[in-house]
Amino acid sequence: MITLRMEFQKIRRKKIALTMCALLCVQFAWLLWSGSHPDENERLNGWISMLYSLPLVSVIMMPVIMSVLASRFADVEHKGNTYKLLNTLRRPGTLYHAKVICGLFFIFAISVAQFIFVIALGYARGYAGHPEWKYYAAAFVLNLSCCLSLYLLQLLLSMLFFNQMIPLVAGLGGSMLGLILMYVKMYSFLPWGGFLSAAQVSMDWNPETKVVHFFYREYSPVELCAVAMIFVWIVVFYAAGRILFGRKEV
Repeated sequence: MITLRMEFQKIRRKKIALTMCALLCVQFAWLLWSGSHPDENERLNGWISMLYSLPLVSVIMMPVIMSVLASRFADVEHKGNTYKLLNTLRRPGTLYHAKVICGLFFIFAISVAQFIFVIALGYARGYAGHPEWKYYAAAFVLNLSCCLSLYLLQLLLSMLFFNQMIPLVAGLGGSMLGLILMYVKMYSFLPWGGFLSAAQVSMDWNPETKVVHFFYREYSPVELCAVAMIFVWIVVFYAAGRILFGRKEV
């Protein structure tokens, strides 16, 4: 608990919350722009279309957001070269756990803000009915899990490299890769494509009538494996980061 409190104190002047808010505002502006003037059909299918749009926005934006978040947590020790020094005060790995929990706090806050905005936007646009809460709750958990896996990956990279531009470029590359994967298929075993695998809604566009039909996905066995891979990546990246941090502290 002391280490966790110290972690929050170390980032007190780094304006992480302000940076996250700025990046979220870009995401919110994107959602505001898309479907800003819904017709009657779009209002009828508004809640399900939101569940389709949200993973597509996340797969592009979240790798960058997670890379910035992880970089802000890791560069404190890099600049002070305090890895071995901290080992005289705490057991190896304690600092890593504090950074993971601290990052999870921000990820949870980001996910909550994201879904509150989406639901408020749906009501403001006059979407018919109410959200199907079981699907929105599942989307929240899966979105949180995808963000956590990317954060653990970026934290690992941020610890490996003193120059934080390298993990930031990796996060940007992950966003570009996610953008490419969107046009290939709606699932991926790569950590950057987890949002696509977790998407619960698919769509069918009729070129003759130009009408978009949204429907809830029926996952194939391969797609279920891709969803399960999100949680596998969490375990893999957490274990790798724990080992690496322990070695840096001894």
